[in-house]
Amino acid sequence: METETQHTPAARAADSSQPAADHVAAHFAPARSAGARGQDLSRNAPAADEVGSAHRELGSRRADPVCVLSVVLCIIVALALGVMVAISAFDHSYADDWHYGVDAHLALEAGEGPSGAVAAALQQTLDTFESWQGTYSAIFLMSLQPGVFSESLYGLGAVFIIAALVLATGYAVGVAVRDVAGGDRSSWLVLTCLVLFLQTQLVPSPVEAFWWYNSAIYYTFYHSLMLFGAGLVVRLLRGRTRRGPLTAGGTAVRTLVLCALAFVVAGGNFVTGIVCVLALLAVTVAGIVRVRTRALALVPALAILVCGFACSMAAPGNAERQVTQFPGDGAGVVGTMARSALAGFEYSLLWINGLLVVALLLTVPVFWRLARRNTCSYRLPALPVLVMLALFMASFTPTFFSMGNVGPGRVQNIRYDLFVMAAMLCAGWLVGWAARRWERLHGVARAEDGAPLGAAYADLVLKRETSQSASAPHPARVLGAYFGAVALTLVLVLAALAVDERHRDDLTSISAAASLISGEAADYDEQVRARLAYLEETPESQVEVAYYTAGPKVLFMGDIRDNMDNYINYRLAQWYGKDSVIGYNPNLR
Repeated sequence: METETQHTPAARAADSSQPAADHVAAHFAPARSAGARGQDLSRNAPAADEVGSAHRELGSRRADPVCVLSVVLCIIVALALGVMVAISAFDHSYADDWHYGVDAHLALEAGEGPSGAVAAALQQTLDTFESWQGTYSAIFLMSLQPGVFSESLYGLGAVFIIAALVLATGYAVGVAVRDVAGGDRSSWLVLTCLVLFLQTQLVPSPVEAFWWYNSAIYYTFYHSLMLFGAGLVVRLLRGRTRRGPLTAGGTAVRTLVLCALAFVVAGGNFVTGIVCVLALLAVTVAGIVRVRTRALALVPALAILVCGFACSMAAPGNAERQVTQFPGDGAGVVGTMARSALAGFEYSLLWINGLLVVALLLTVPVFWRLARRNTCSYRLPALPVLVMLALFMASFTPTFFSMGNVGPGRVQNIRYDLFVMAAMLCAGWLVGWAARRWERLHGVARAEDGAPLGAAYADLVLKRETSQSASAPHPARVLGAYFGAVALTLVLVLAALAVDERHRDDLTSISAAASLISGEAADYDEQVRARLAYLEETPESQVEVAYYTAGPKVLFMGDIRDNMDNYINYRLAQWYGKDSVIGYNPNLR
């Protein structure tokens, strides 16, 4: 059937210029499929249909460079995560795992069953609230670490943490890319893989991020909950998913889930807690101003989050811990604000390294394509940078206020994860702003809602293409060459790090792979199992065991001491029903 498009200048230009049709179809074809799923992108459908029709008639197809890149990155990330999962089989409990889990473990040993373990975990939560810290939901989860049920199950904790981070990151990025920006699956996969690569491979302390359950559940898991909650907030504010508007039931369910998340996150670590409180408060207020009714769905979750977080901070145990562990170390209110601001600038620079730059280079064409296909104005390019910098600075306040410093590696892990997400968000917004500037400079017309005008936009692009030299390289080839060069750089850097012993431990999966290949992970596992078997079998009440001689970087948190004047040895002895368990250096005997 003949269409109106066949009588337009765009169609005539397409008939006379094969490269031009290919180029514009490359711009619009994926947007057409995405637009069929979301109302926002449907505004772009006229131009997509016109030029895409010409493209189909000419029968020319080119591989999408973004799609190819997504496949390459998926393979790289899958291999990296596969190594992380593989080494988890050699993971073992340590220190705080025993401290918080010993009561639940002893309840199981006494035959009280799972209900007895849960009751013991609840009691541990109440006791800790009064004597150590108010993080109620986190203490409960710590008290039920997998080793409570069997040491052989302990490695599943790391697998769970890794899976939670992968799913939460994929969900949050998917909402931003596919729901809001109207992107296709390839763009979502590229950005998700890059974020996951950075979050898993460059964390300051890998063992505390994934393999030491007590730390991983307290920090990385709660960061994952924050990402999942962010995706829910966006969908509630927009009142829709990429599949269509939310029903009343769908809104109610998501509101309840967000409230449950708020209750859990409020009882987690203070770094994630304060970031969530500030972010949700700002988004709720802005949402009430902009979209009114839909933003009201966030109010219950905000109230639960604020109340729960306040309860956690006001716990008697926090004051007790401050007096006994960090007397006089706190920086005070003014000092905390000043030092947190400076730390935000400091680590924003320290964490910009070569791999982050390579990752951002790979995102630029993806963000550009997303911007050309959605209706966002990308105004005020400095605003996202300032907002994310303020949240990043706020993440330093809990440790400066209580400890007077940035805190241990496990705290830095989630700050780094937050930094990566902030860097990606700011990069996407800045590239989008540049795309809008480019459109204005080149006379690309847009409707009042910001969408490119259908036939006019197609005509403009095709006329520019037909005016170019026939020998000019196709844009898809240029983009493919760009992706190929940057991706090759990434692969070469990873290969160089793998063969250089000085930097082998710089990336999590390379370090884990080296430990697996060398047998170090297996040696560590064998030594741990031998020690635990001895503790279970020996009738002696005062036991001496040799220190471990193997310690993979991603698994080894430390060892027991040569005396009982510490909680680590005390809890291990209690776990196995001994009066004392101390370590010794086998090389000195």
